[in-house]
Amino acid sequence: SHFRPMIDEYECLLTGNIIIQERTRGVGVLPAELAKSFGCTGPNLRASGVAYDVRKNRPYGYYDRFDFKMATATAGDSWSRYAVRIEEMRQSLRIIEQALEQMPKSGPVLAKVPGVVKVAPGRYLSRVEAARGEIAYYLVGDGSPKPYRAKIRSPNFSNLAAFPHIVAGWRVADVVTILSTFDVVIPDIDR
Repeated sequence: SHFRPMIDEYECLLTGNIIIQERTRGVGVLPAELAKSFGCTGPNLRASGVAYDVRKNRPYGYYDRFDFKMATATAGDSWSRYAVRIEEMRQSLRIIEQALEQMPKSGPVLAKVPGVVKVAPGRYLSRVEAARGEIAYYLVGDGSPKPYRAKIRSPNFSNLAAFPHIVAGWRVADVVTILSTFDVVIPDIDR
């Protein structure tokens, strides 16, 4: 893959940089128990030593066909969150390469999807692993074209909820580092 050299370049510029290491190691530690208590998911949780990834723990789609490693670290600090995301880029490339190898070489490329999907009566919960963690979709259907209730749980709200508990006592410059490695999308938290 031609993306591997780009990741190597990031690593060359950042991972070996002593200033980056000193500004991130031990900074903004998110302990595993605190991460779990707030419902954190994704790289923030895995950087705290909790091995949970929906693609591995509750496989969906074709993820059970792919050989990839769950990126984890144990320190829970800004450095660990950075390291987990770098490894996740490498693992994403592995998944993409395997998906391309397994993709049928001929046949239709578009699925026919109905314009309106009726939700059968009942309650439904589906989860996917996104770049920032687990996204959960909860629907309550009554048989009509519109679900009675629809809720999308973004990982950003839970991840941000833990943030105030780990920034106390840090300098403003460190708070910027911590928030950056949390990788929270603020407009996404109000779902």
